[in-house]
Parts: sequence; C-alpha cells; structure tokens
Amino acid sequence: MPGNPADTDRKKRIGHVVDYIFGNLDSQISLQTLAGVANYSSFHLQKVFKQIIGESPKQYIIRLRLETAFHLLVIHPQKSIQEIALESGFSSPSVFSRAIKSYFGHSPEQVRSLPHKEKMRLLHTVTPKSGTPLSVSSHNLAPATPPLPAPTVRTLKKASVKGIYLVAPFDHPEKIQGAFNQLSRFARSHDWVAPEPGMYGILGPHQRNTYKAFFPVKSTVRGTDEFPLAEIKGGQFAVFKVRGDLRQTNKAVHHFYHQWLPENGFKISGITGFETFSGNPALTPYYQLEREIHIPIEPAL
Repeated sequence: MPGNPADTDRKKRIGHVVDYIFGNLDSQISLQTLAGVANYSSFHLQKVFKQIIGESPKQYIIRLRLETAFHLLVIHPQKSIQEIALESGFSSPSVFSRAIKSYFGHSPEQVRSLPHKEKMRLLHTVTPKSGTPLSVSSHNLAPATPPLPAPTVRTLKKASVKGIYLVAPFDHPEKIQGAFNQLSRFARSHDWVAPEPGMYGILGPHQRNTYKAFFPVKSTVRGTDEFPLAEIKGGQFAVFKVRGDLRQTNKAVHHFYHQWLPENGFKISGITGFETFSGNPALTPYYQLEREIHIPIEPAL
C-alpha cells in the first residue's frame, strides 16, 4: 500500500544502487558490490531490483552502458571505437561492437554513418531490443513550439553548487513537478535552503531514466537516505532556451549537437548537463516552463 514503510525502505535502497551504477558505469560492477550498497543479499537484491526497476541489475547496467556509448558515438566522432568502448565500461572493442550490433541492429561504425534522423529514431523513439515505442502518454505532451534562439556561451563562476535531489522519469511531467515540490518542502522545513535559491534539473544521456530534480542547499548539509546530495560543477557551458515536452527538448539538443557545435569551434566536455527554469517547477507543469539548458563545452582542438 502507498506509504508502507517497508516499501519506502526498499525504494530508498534501490535508489542508492541506481545512483552507484550511474557513478560507476565505466568500471566493473559486481552483483556483490551492489548487494553491499543496498545491504541486501545478492539474491534478495536481484528480486527487489527487478520488482522496482523492471529488469535485473545486469540488464539495467548493460542497457545504460549501451545508451551512453550510443551518445558518445554520436557526439564524439573524433574518438575511436576503442576509446568509447573503454569509457562505456566494456572489456574490449570486440565485446562492445557485438553488444552495440545486438542492441541497436548496427555496428558502431554503421551507427556513425547513419543519417541523423535514423540515429535519433533508434535512441529516442524505439527501444531497440523489443522494437516497442517508449511509453510517453499523450496527455503528458504539450504542442511543439518553434525553434528558439541559438545557444550562447556562459561560464558558471562558482566551483560547484551543492544540493539534494530526487530522480523522476523524464517523460512524466507530473512526477517531475512532484519531485521538485518534495525537495522544496523538505529543504524549507529543515532550514536547508541555500543563500542563493533556485532549482535545477540534472540531465543525463539516458533522459528517460536519469532526470534529477535538484534543490540547492547550504554547504553544511549532509543529505539523507531519502534526499541524497549531488553537485553541479562550474565551468563553461553552451546555454540555449527551450519550452515544451520531451520531443521539443530533444529537437533543440540535436540541433545544438549537429549544427551549433561544429560551426562554433567547441566540443562537448561531458555528457551530463543541467537546466534552469523561468518559473517555479514545483508549482508549474514542466512543459509550460521556459528552460535554459546548459551543456558543458570546451574549445575544440
């Protein structure tokens, strides 16, 4: 039943496991290590993980690695297949190539040669293993909007911003709004709010899995099991505005990768970015907000 303490505890433990996986995708991750993170036996972890996530830890890790690798193949054409294989946590280029071919139906070399629209169809429209469209409910989607102004380059002067976060599905605006609401209420009730308030969304390459609602807190805060800490690092970013649903965000990001970057002498310096909002995401539906997406960049050599 909703609110069951045992169910809440299971979700917290699996949340810690998922966070560990996200932070160690380029390393070998054993079932025993994940069981230790959750404080479960290996057998019990597999059972609970599949109940909550919908697939086994091994399947989940492989899928995230493959989706990360796909992004790297697309946004880092200068990197070799071997480099991307190792960065994505695969033991060798041959293992990597077989896995990519099995999952996406194309070898890494073929992926790079595909037309842009086909790359995006593979990654964002279809779950390659099953051929089943992603479950984006029509009632969650707002009408697409026209293209917005071109990106600008900004530097985040602070070394980093510390905050608490909750994970929400990227394709579910109601859950994103609910996550921001929970964070805001908890931080304010515990006097954790940072001197410079604001809210952020942390964006990863697996957007339908890794959207993090982020609320800045005071430097002395240690976080909790339910509200763990994360950090947004400073640096140089390309910033562009977007309004609308997942489709519109993807459209803007793809335009940025394939047109703005090559024309302006920059390359991506990391695959995780963040976004800020024109209004309060705890009170306003996500797709109604104008958002500024920040992608980390560095000069191309």
